[in-house]
Formats: sequence, C-alpha cells, structure tokens
Amino acid sequence: MWRSLNLELALKRLRAPWFRWMHPRQERFVCPICNYAGPFKEKAGRQHAKCPACGALERARLQFVVLERLLADFAPERKRVLHIAPEPPVRRYLRRRFGSYESGDLHRTDVDHRLDVQRLPFGDARFDLVYASHVLEYPRDDRLAIREVRRVLRTGGVAVLPVPVMRERTVDLAQRDPVSRLMHEPGLDYFERMEEHFRCVDIVRSEQVDARHQPFVRCRAGTVSMPVMYREGVFVDMVPVCYA
Repeated sequence: MWRSLNLELALKRLRAPWFRWMHPRQERFVCPICNYAGPFKEKAGRQHAKCPACGALERARLQFVVLERLLADFAPERKRVLHIAPEPPVRRYLRRRFGSYESGDLHRTDVDHRLDVQRLPFGDARFDLVYASHVLEYPRDDRLAIREVRRVLRTGGVAVLPVPVMRERTVDLAQRDPVSRLMHEPGLDYFERMEEHFRCVDIVRSEQVDARHQPFVRCRAGTVSMPVMYREGVFVDMVPVCYA
C-alpha cells in the first residue's frame, strides 16, 4: 500500500513541472506541504484548488499551515497523535513529525484502526493531538463524538477539528442526506459545540494565512453552492484549534 502511494506521489511530482510549463501566464502560488511553486489546478469548479505536485487542496494547505504553527513548540517527536480519516499529504507530514502516529477511519482499510468517532476504542488521555478534518458532520451524534475526542486527549493536549461551514446557523438533519451522507450542516455557530468540552477554542481563518498558499475556496459563479460567503467568488475557511 505505502509503496503504491509513494509511486503515485513520485509521478505527480514528475508531472508538476510540465503543468507549470504549460500554464506560463496562470497565477502562481506556493504549496506549504511540498514546496511546489507555480500554478495550481482547477478542481470541481474551484479555481487554483489543487497542488499539481502533491495533490493537496485548499483546506489541506490551510490546515497544514495551522498544524505547523501549532507544532513549532509542541515537541511532537515525544508525543502521540491520532489522525482520523487521514488525507495523504497531511498523513505523511504527521508520520514524520510525531514519535507515535496512529490513524483511524470507519470504512477505510489503509488505516491502523477501524473506528467510530462516537465510540473511540482507546483509553482516557491516550493522545497529545487528535486531528480530524471534515469528520464531525457525518456521525449521528456529533456532540458525543466531540466528547470522545476530548476524552482520549491528555490534559494540555490539542484537537484540530475543521468542519465545512455551510450556513449562518447549524442545521442537524433528521435523516442522513442520501447524496452528501451528512447528518449535520455546520454553521458559524458550530464551534460552540466544541467550546462545551474544551478549555479554549481558537479559530484560524483563511485570511490569517499567507495568500501565497492559496487557502481560499475560489469559485466561478454558480459552480458551487456554499451560502456563507465573505466576498464575491471567495469563500473563507476556518480551522478550530481546541485546547484540552
């Protein structure tokens, strides 16, 4: 599995210079994950979305910068991390940085643990960092999932738990959406659910990150339906950093 993933990454990196050469007039950015510098690819109607070298999307680049800042004084090489629903670019980074790395997912087989975030199969205070991106909108009882994340964190630990902000106010669905599979459509108020269980929740927004990394979701009119918009064509993402 790891050999095939490494081969895929190597092929992407070989193709990236060609993509840069083929788009000489396109706006240029810098991927903070792999350090590629050049134009980014379009993805599902989103402009400048995907790094052609490592495949990282807007939210992964934003979250990576947040993680780098967080870990600067964290001494991760002596600590334990749980990565739920791991994205390949961030997984590679966390595996290199932490002394102990464990991954988990409800359905995937390329992880260390098959797990339900509502019932984490770990004892109390096991991890120093829990990272779960775009996970909490899926479980039926997301408040229980947040409580479980806090339970497995040591005092002084940190959870990074981004969700897609889709509305002004959060909507909890009575039944799972048959298309998106969501049980919750998070709003700007969603982070209050995290504040119920954590000592402090800091919110890092896209505009607080170097624009060279292109951490915004940039959409052509009518291509993406996301009600929470801060200026024409550009959606601001948010990353909650929760301190236990």
